[in-house]
Amino acid sequence: MQQFAIGQRWLSDTESELGLGVLIDVDERSVSILFPKSDETRVYARNNAPLSRIVFNVGDTILDQEGVEWTVEAVEERHDVLRYRAKRIDANGQDVVKDLNETRLGAHIQLSKPLERLLASQIDYKEWYDLRIQALLMQAQMKRSPLRGLLGARVGLIPHQLYIANEVGTRLAPRVLLADEVGLGKTIEAGLIIHQQLKTGRSERVLILVPDSLQYQWMIEMRRRFNLHFSLFDLTRTASIKEHDPELNPFLTEQLIIASIDLMLDHPDLHEQAIEAGFDLLVVDEAHHLMWNEEEGGNDRYNLVEDFANKTPGVLLLTATPEQLGVESHFARLRLLDQQRFNDLDQFLAEEEQYQQTAKIAEVLMSDLPLEAEQIQALEKLLGHAIEDEPEQRYRAIHELLDRHGTGRILFRNTREAIQGFPGRDCLPVALPRPEGWNISGKLREQMWPEEAQLDGAWMEHDPRVKWLMEILRKELKHKKVLLIARSGPVVEALENALRIHAGIRTAMFHEGMSLLERDQAAAYFAEEGYGAQILLCSEIGSEGRNFQFASDLILFDLPANPDVLEQRIGRLDRIGQQNRIQIHVPYVEGTAQERMFRWYNEALNIFSNISPAAQTLQENFIVELKDCLLADLPEKFEPLLEQVNEQRLQLEADLQQGRDRLLEYNSCRPQVAKRIIHALEEYEDNSLLPDFIKRFMASTNIDFDEQSNGTVIIRPTDHTQVQGLQLDEDGITATFYRDQAQIREDSQFLTLEHPFVESVMELINTQSFGSANVALLKSNAIKQGSILLELWFKVEVIAPKVLNVQASLPKQLIRVLLTENGQDLTEKVAAHILQPYIHHLDGNNSRQVIKARREIIEERYQQAFDLAKAKLPEISQEAQKQYQQRWQREIDRLNYLKQHNPSIRQDEIDRLEKLKQEGLAALDQVAITPEAIRVLVVVKAN
Repeated sequence: MQQFAIGQRWLSDTESELGLGVLIDVDERSVSILFPKSDETRVYARNNAPLSRIVFNVGDTILDQEGVEWTVEAVEERHDVLRYRAKRIDANGQDVVKDLNETRLGAHIQLSKPLERLLASQIDYKEWYDLRIQALLMQAQMKRSPLRGLLGARVGLIPHQLYIANEVGTRLAPRVLLADEVGLGKTIEAGLIIHQQLKTGRSERVLILVPDSLQYQWMIEMRRRFNLHFSLFDLTRTASIKEHDPELNPFLTEQLIIASIDLMLDHPDLHEQAIEAGFDLLVVDEAHHLMWNEEEGGNDRYNLVEDFANKTPGVLLLTATPEQLGVESHFARLRLLDQQRFNDLDQFLAEEEQYQQTAKIAEVLMSDLPLEAEQIQALEKLLGHAIEDEPEQRYRAIHELLDRHGTGRILFRNTREAIQGFPGRDCLPVALPRPEGWNISGKLREQMWPEEAQLDGAWMEHDPRVKWLMEILRKELKHKKVLLIARSGPVVEALENALRIHAGIRTAMFHEGMSLLERDQAAAYFAEEGYGAQILLCSEIGSEGRNFQFASDLILFDLPANPDVLEQRIGRLDRIGQQNRIQIHVPYVEGTAQERMFRWYNEALNIFSNISPAAQTLQENFIVELKDCLLADLPEKFEPLLEQVNEQRLQLEADLQQGRDRLLEYNSCRPQVAKRIIHALEEYEDNSLLPDFIKRFMASTNIDFDEQSNGTVIIRPTDHTQVQGLQLDEDGITATFYRDQAQIREDSQFLTLEHPFVESVMELINTQSFGSANVALLKSNAIKQGSILLELWFKVEVIAPKVLNVQASLPKQLIRVLLTENGQDLTEKVAAHILQPYIHHLDGNNSRQVIKARREIIEERYQQAFDLAKAKLPEISQEAQKQYQQRWQREIDRLNYLKQHNPSIRQDEIDRLEKLKQEGLAALDQVAITPEAIRVLVVVKAN
């Protein structure tokens, strides 16, 4: 029988929400408990009161009635009431010691340690316990996985993108130039690197600087593909922050920020505040606009980025035109990444010539052609050792050259020719007769886009493009998916209304006036086969951040003024994964600025048939002459202009092709390495336990989980949801566990261990007591009936900065101990998965009776299990230090060796690796364990 005394603290087994109660009266038959937290009194029968005595041990944290935290240093019992000797540190850093009777404890209580909860009869469902253990095992596997940061992105498994992400994303403070050709996914590569840096703790604060027109595209791309919620900082937002608190640096209010370069240039105070705020990683898109030469230095954009690059450890520069439009500016961009390495232009040019010779030798190595004697001699001189012309030695020689090659570690450039897999594109111009009264003499905007001046839609009555559009959709394109892009939202709305109402065509819209959810739904409707939309009509933002490779017909209802924007439009379809040749339909009105703009893009820049990396620069160089010819029909000027620009374009493209560096391209995607990454990702996803785990978690916590026939699931909270703190909107989410499905359906989120919702589930399990204490039945004839077994799980922990990633070196991150009630250790004999089929539910009342009857045995076995687990720590620590040392030293040795041949290896990078290695080894010397879960198994006879 339990010993009751006035002043003792008890917890209700059936109503733990009442808080910590104090015993105020006791007689032979009953006990009365006052629960101050809820101001209620309960009277219980003394013989079977559903109460658990609360006893704190040395080292536990307790709260007094004023809510002050104390740490227990000693416990003694006086007249059946406990007195705690407790200590805390005051505001001056001084130790304060106090004796606290248990009567002075606060009523609020949160038992988090598994043993405390078990002894207080706070017993969880069997399913919750099982889910906790599965979650801990999945997290342990993830912490050791080299795929961290790559799993969670909603991207295709494209070799060159994953190779670059893995190569750069794993570096500390990476400083590189991403220079893939248009359409190969530089934004995705940058996103993967950012995601990996954030997930592994290498970066925490990221600033993306882009032109005004690309801010929204970057924000959407980061959110949709990587679940990274960047804040867009414009003048309105920064002014609002300053208005609220003039002293606050606005750039300290968020960790992930996208801002316009023009905002910084126009407002030097914001530029200074952004630099003062400090970032771990800087990303700059359209870096070819950063111009520099030896005589005059840099332009304003270059100087601004240089300020940031000098103060930011990691820098990613993105450009599709690395060097063909000026060697000086190319050198200057490399100079932003490493001023010590790239400080002399003449020396850089001399090295480039030497690297061209190296590339020629590498070209032969990568071919099936035999090596000539002089090539072998030159190769041996480069490598510093003898080589024979056999496959294995050729392969090793290639990789040695790649490691040492000039800008190979700093510059990554993949080309369409090297990547392949692009079916090509065809331009289908449609010349339409000019209606009477068509404006051919007004301002250029009025001539090019007259529809934008009539917001009421009156323009549709006489615009020949509207009738043509209806006819081609009804006939030639009737059974095809069609993407239409126009400049503005009102034009798209007017066209969609006409097509849907007057032509009976299934349509979807996509413009800036719609919410993100509406846009995702529209894109998903367009992607649906069968009854989905035939045509998706987009405003200009439709060419930003969305890809529709499943369609191959593109209608350019109008033409943009900028060739880069035009390429972005075409690039929504002309991307990796496209199976058909792109059909680009270009309607224009004859004898107008529309026709002349089409001819400029088609005949001078050849932008419809092929990507021209020189297009943007050529247009900027001839913009004055072009505007004159667009404004008025001047064939005597326009025809020579088209011919002149076309000749310059062909020469620039020929120079680029001649200067292709195969060694650099190979270094930008080593096929064997990329193949291993993809295989590892596919194997991980094929064997993932996440779908089963999430389904079970939803069912056991009363969260609605509705599986759809199209491979997606809808997850919604309910009024009876049993857990709090999950990242789940009231409206829920539509999601899928399958990568292919996530890429097709824009409205579905891709659920992985790195998705915010799944991370919030794991965080709940890590920080709360979910499933940490359980009592269950074990049906077995091999163990004495009525006896108990104790199963405990301990987490191996190391306190260290996230950037050190010490957890990845731990050979064991979880320790399981299984003991009989007399202390026999069955851990190695009976694995958890073997035991699982024989474990069954035990109701709450019987569970509480077991705990009360076997309390002393449970406490003894718990201490034994703790000691057994702790005894394993020295061996775990030693093995972890060995693995950690080897992993870091391998990279340090490699960089030291390469530095002798490749000056692009920075000494500060090597020094930092050495410093972090020592910090990690010191942290792994202090390995500890924390209890994660405890289960009492009551043995009963098997059927």
